[in-house]
Amino acid sequence: MADDKIEETVCEDKISALPEDLLVRILLHVPIKDAIATMFLSKRWRFIWTILPKLEYDFFSDDDEDDDDKVVDDNDDDEESKKTIWCFFDKSMELHKAPVLKTLLIKLGPGCSSDIDVGKWIAKAVDRRVVVLRFKLSWSTGPTRLPKSLYTCEALKELTLSHKVLLDFPSSSCLPSLMFLNLFYVVYRDDASLESFFSHCPVLICLNVKQNRRNRDDNITKFSVKIPSLQGLLYVSDDIISSLPDDDEVVDTGKCLAIDTPGLLYFSITDHSGDSCSIENMPCLEDASIDVKSFSDIDKSKTYLSAVRSLVLHTTDQVLLPFSTVKFSRLIKLRIYPDRSDWLEALLLLLKNAPKLKDLLVDYAFNTDVAPSSWNQPSSIAGCLSSHLEFF
Repeated sequence: MADDKIEETVCEDKISALPEDLLVRILLHVPIKDAIATMFLSKRWRFIWTILPKLEYDFFSDDDEDDDDKVVDDNDDDEESKKTIWCFFDKSMELHKAPVLKTLLIKLGPGCSSDIDVGKWIAKAVDRRVVVLRFKLSWSTGPTRLPKSLYTCEALKELTLSHKVLLDFPSSSCLPSLMFLNLFYVVYRDDASLESFFSHCPVLICLNVKQNRRNRDDNITKFSVKIPSLQGLLYVSDDIISSLPDDDEVVDTGKCLAIDTPGLLYFSITDHSGDSCSIENMPCLEDASIDVKSFSDIDKSKTYLSAVRSLVLHTTDQVLLPFSTVKFSRLIKLRIYPDRSDWLEALLLLLKNAPKLKDLLVDYAFNTDVAPSSWNQPSSIAGCLSSHLEFF
């Protein structure tokens, strides 16, 4: 019996003797609930979790990721579990003592109570000079405002806001270190607030936006992206308006996307909402991916699009025909995903304007209706097809 006690004591001493930074690294690889539970292992472990530089609270199913259409069953039978989640968050954030919080991830789904103070957690993260903040809120109540201190966080480099968040940016605020910004199905106060937000992010290099125009809380008419430092822009408006006709007729929704980004290198847009798109300044563009209902501003945008080296087009005739007149003097790689049957003639015109093209892919395998109904031997072959093209 005495030998057993000695052996147990030795084992406990080995755990206690581990360096603190090693224990922290171990806990970074387990869920936060398990990390907190280690406080019962030994005295040495009791407060280790409270100095973790990264906290991840995920109470949202991966199956519902970015699903803004999910119907929430806010049943009273779940009230006890909602209170449990709230108590766990509140107490763990209160006990956490790390002087610098490098990463905070909070994902709260319909299971969280609608009367909890999520802003308090964000404010605490800002006080700890949070560097990466990812916050997704999908509760059953309306959008919530985040604390104003978030928009003055000097240490913040990456920010993700998702779903039931109201973006209300104070005009006097500034995010001097923010480089990566993701806005997924959030609600904006108005056009001016959004424009002010972007103008106060002086080193922002990557912007990723997802919208759903069916959102009744949407207050944006002109989504203006005027960011001199921006190098990458990904924009998705995934609402296909049911009133749009089956043909290529363009319906004016009264809303638009306006882009003024002199340093932009990569641009990707997927927009079937019917909103217009205006490219006002994009002289450095290298790569573009375009999947839109129409591109009414193509004539104004030719100067910027003609300089791209890589281009992906998910096209209808409404889009492909205007692109066929652009002089792509530097284009090397082209991907075409046709969505109508009469694409061949426009493609040949486009190829004649791309003399340096080396890599071409035309993919309509996912839609058998877009294959050309008949083949007419062209009178001439585009220069790139007879000389430069290496992959087809």
